[in-house]
Amino acid sequence: MALLDWEDNRPQPDEYGDFYKDYINLIHEPNVIQSLIRQGQKVYTIIRQLTDDEANHRYADEKWSVKEVMGHLIDTERIMAYRALCISRGEQTALPGYNHESYVEQGNFDKRSLQSLSTEYDALRNANISMFSNFSKKQTLRKGTANEVSVSVRALAFIIAGHGKHHLNILEEKYGIAVTKNGSN
Repeated sequence: MALLDWEDNRPQPDEYGDFYKDYINLIHEPNVIQSLIRQGQKVYTIIRQLTDDEANHRYADEKWSVKEVMGHLIDTERIMAYRALCISRGEQTALPGYNHESYVEQGNFDKRSLQSLSTEYDALRNANISMFSNFSKKQTLRKGTANEVSVSVRALAFIIAGHGKHHLNILEEKYGIAVTKNGSN
Protein backbone atom coordinates (compact mmCIF):
# COMPACT_ATOMS: atom_id res chain seq x y z
CA MET A 1 0.00 0.00 0.00
CA ALA A 2 1.72 3.20 -1.18
CA LEU A 3 1.42 6.38 0.80
CA LEU A 4 -0.52 9.16 -0.85
CA ASP A 5 1.03 11.98 -2.81
CA TRP A 6 -1.11 14.89 -1.61
CA GLU A 7 -0.21 16.99 -4.66
CA ASP A 8 -3.41 17.92 -6.52
CA ASN A 9 -5.54 15.61 -4.39
CA ARG A 10 -8.50 17.90 -3.74
CA PRO A 11 -11.74 16.33 -2.56
CA GLN A 12 -14.72 16.27 -4.89
CA PRO A 13 -18.02 17.95 -3.85
CA ASP A 14 -19.61 14.56 -3.06
CA GLU A 15 -16.96 14.01 -0.36
CA TYR A 16 -18.22 16.63 2.10
CA GLY A 17 -21.33 18.49 3.21
CA ASP A 18 -22.20 21.81 1.60
CA PHE A 19 -21.43 23.69 4.82
CA TYR A 20 -17.73 22.73 4.44
CA LYS A 21 -17.44 24.06 0.88
CA ASP A 22 -16.28 27.54 1.93
CA TYR A 23 -13.49 26.07 4.08
CA ILE A 24 -12.27 23.77 1.33
CA ASN A 25 -12.37 26.61 -1.21
CA LEU A 26 -10.04 28.69 0.99
CA ILE A 27 -7.21 26.23 0.30
CA HIS A 28 -5.60 27.01 -3.04
CA GLU A 29 -2.32 25.12 -2.61
CA PRO A 30 -2.24 21.82 -4.47
CA ASN A 31 -0.71 20.05 -1.44
CA VAL A 32 -2.82 20.32 1.71
CA ILE A 33 -0.02 18.92 3.88
CA GLN A 34 2.21 21.85 2.87
CA SER A 35 -0.70 24.17 3.61
CA LEU A 36 -1.07 22.66 7.10
CA ILE A 37 2.67 23.06 7.74
CA ARG A 38 2.76 26.72 6.63
CA GLN A 39 -0.41 27.52 8.52
CA GLY A 40 1.02 26.00 11.71
CA GLN A 41 4.12 28.16 11.31
CA LYS A 42 1.95 31.24 10.82
CA VAL A 43 -0.07 30.51 13.96
CA TYR A 44 3.16 30.03 15.92
CA THR A 45 4.46 33.40 14.66
CA ILE A 46 1.20 35.15 15.53
CA ILE A 47 1.12 33.71 19.04
CA ARG A 48 4.74 34.74 19.68
CA GLN A 49 3.76 38.33 18.85
CA LEU A 50 0.98 38.58 21.40
CA THR A 51 0.96 39.45 25.07
CA ASP A 52 -1.57 37.74 27.34
CA ASP A 53 -3.54 41.02 27.45
CA GLU A 54 -3.70 41.09 23.64
CA ALA A 55 -4.72 37.42 23.63
CA ASN A 56 -7.65 38.22 25.95
CA HIS A 57 -8.93 40.89 23.51
CA ARG A 58 -12.44 40.61 22.07
CA TYR A 59 -13.40 42.83 19.16
CA ALA A 60 -16.95 42.98 20.56
CA ASP A 61 -18.45 42.01 23.93
CA GLU A 62 -20.26 38.92 22.65
CA LYS A 63 -17.35 37.67 20.52
CA TRP A 64 -14.62 35.22 21.46
CA SER A 65 -11.28 36.36 22.80
CA VAL A 66 -8.16 35.54 20.80
CA LYS A 67 -7.46 32.75 23.32
CA GLU A 68 -10.96 31.37 22.73
CA VAL A 69 -10.39 31.46 18.97
CA MET A 70 -7.19 29.47 19.56
CA GLY A 71 -9.06 27.02 21.77
CA HIS A 72 -11.75 26.65 19.11
CA LEU A 73 -9.08 25.90 16.50
CA ILE A 74 -7.63 23.22 18.79
CA ASP A 75 -10.99 21.62 19.56
CA THR A 76 -12.13 21.62 15.94
CA GLU A 77 -8.86 20.25 14.60
CA ARG A 78 -8.88 17.49 17.22
CA ILE A 79 -12.46 16.51 16.35
CA MET A 80 -11.88 16.57 12.59
CA ALA A 81 -8.66 14.55 12.96
CA TYR A 82 -10.48 12.01 15.12
CA ARG A 83 -13.11 11.70 12.41
CA ALA A 84 -10.36 11.20 9.81
CA LEU A 85 -8.70 8.50 11.92
CA CYS A 86 -11.97 6.65 12.48
CA ILE A 87 -13.04 6.81 8.84
CA SER A 88 -9.56 5.86 7.57
CA ARG A 89 -9.75 2.70 9.67
CA GLY A 90 -13.14 1.75 8.20
CA GLU A 91 -15.40 2.88 11.04
CA GLN A 92 -19.03 2.43 10.02
CA THR A 93 -20.62 4.06 13.07
CA ALA A 94 -21.90 7.57 12.41
CA LEU A 95 -19.77 10.10 14.28
CA PRO A 96 -21.53 12.91 16.14
CA GLY A 97 -21.45 16.62 15.45
CA TYR A 98 -20.57 19.09 18.17
CA ASN A 99 -21.71 22.50 19.35
CA HIS A 100 -18.68 24.75 18.91
CA GLU A 101 -20.19 27.52 21.05
CA SER A 102 -20.68 25.14 23.96
CA TYR A 103 -17.18 23.72 23.55
CA VAL A 104 -15.64 27.20 23.73
CA GLU A 105 -17.85 28.11 26.70
CA GLN A 106 -16.71 24.96 28.56
CA GLY A 107 -13.07 25.20 27.44
CA ASN A 108 -11.88 27.78 30.00
CA PHE A 109 -9.44 29.05 27.38
CA ASP A 110 -9.23 32.56 28.86
CA LYS A 111 -7.90 31.06 32.10
CA ARG A 112 -5.02 29.39 30.25
CA SER A 113 -1.75 30.97 29.30
CA LEU A 114 -1.08 31.77 25.69
CA GLN A 115 2.01 29.54 25.93
CA SER A 116 -0.17 26.61 27.04
CA LEU A 117 -2.51 27.06 24.08
CA SER A 118 0.44 27.42 21.72
CA THR A 119 2.08 24.24 23.00
CA GLU A 120 -1.14 22.27 22.61
CA TYR A 121 -1.82 23.66 19.14
CA ASP A 122 1.72 22.86 17.94
CA ALA A 123 1.62 19.30 19.31
CA LEU A 124 -1.80 18.65 17.78
CA ARG A 125 -0.92 20.15 14.40
CA ASN A 126 2.35 18.21 14.17
CA ALA A 127 0.62 14.94 15.12
CA ASN A 128 -2.07 15.54 12.51
CA ILE A 129 0.44 16.38 9.79
CA SER A 130 2.15 13.08 10.56
CA MET A 131 -1.14 11.17 10.56
CA PHE A 132 -2.38 12.61 7.26
CA SER A 133 1.06 12.19 5.67
CA ASN A 134 0.99 8.47 6.36
CA PHE A 135 -2.45 7.59 5.01
CA SER A 136 -2.62 5.52 1.84
CA LYS A 137 -4.64 6.76 -1.12
CA LYS A 138 -7.27 4.13 -0.34
CA GLN A 139 -7.59 5.44 3.22
CA THR A 140 -7.97 9.07 2.12
CA LEU A 141 -10.77 8.16 -0.26
CA ARG A 142 -12.77 6.33 2.40
CA LYS A 143 -16.02 7.97 3.37
CA GLY A 144 -17.90 7.84 6.59
CA THR A 145 -20.67 9.74 8.27
CA ALA A 146 -19.90 12.62 10.62
CA ASN A 147 -22.30 15.32 11.73
CA GLU A 148 -24.99 13.57 9.66
CA VAL A 149 -23.16 13.99 6.33
CA SER A 150 -20.88 11.80 4.26
CA VAL A 151 -17.26 12.95 4.38
CA SER A 152 -13.98 11.56 3.09
CA VAL A 153 -10.69 11.47 4.93
CA ARG A 154 -9.05 13.75 2.36
CA ALA A 155 -11.90 16.24 2.68
CA LEU A 156 -11.28 16.35 6.44
CA ALA A 157 -7.64 17.36 5.83
CA PHE A 158 -8.84 20.25 3.66
CA ILE A 159 -11.55 21.15 6.17
CA ILE A 160 -8.94 21.43 8.94
CA ALA A 161 -6.75 23.67 6.77
CA GLY A 162 -9.68 25.76 5.52
CA HIS A 163 -11.16 26.18 8.99
CA GLY A 164 -7.77 27.36 10.25
CA LYS A 165 -7.44 29.82 7.36
CA HIS A 166 -10.97 31.10 7.98
CA HIS A 167 -10.12 31.95 11.58
CA LEU A 168 -6.72 33.43 10.69
CA ASN A 169 -8.60 35.72 8.30
CA ILE A 170 -10.95 36.72 11.12
CA LEU A 171 -8.02 37.39 13.46
CA GLU A 172 -6.58 39.71 10.83
CA GLU A 173 -9.80 41.43 9.75
CA LYS A 174 -11.64 41.74 13.08
CA TYR A 175 -8.87 41.64 15.69
CA GLY A 176 -6.14 43.41 13.73
CA ILE A 177 -3.70 40.52 14.22
CA ALA A 178 -1.53 39.59 11.27
CA VAL A 179 1.95 38.39 10.50
CA THR A 180 4.01 41.07 8.80
CA LYS A 181 7.33 40.66 7.03
CA ASN A 182 9.28 41.61 10.14
CA GLY A 183 7.15 39.34 12.35
CA SER A 184 5.39 42.11 14.29
CA ASN A 185 1.93 43.66 14.16
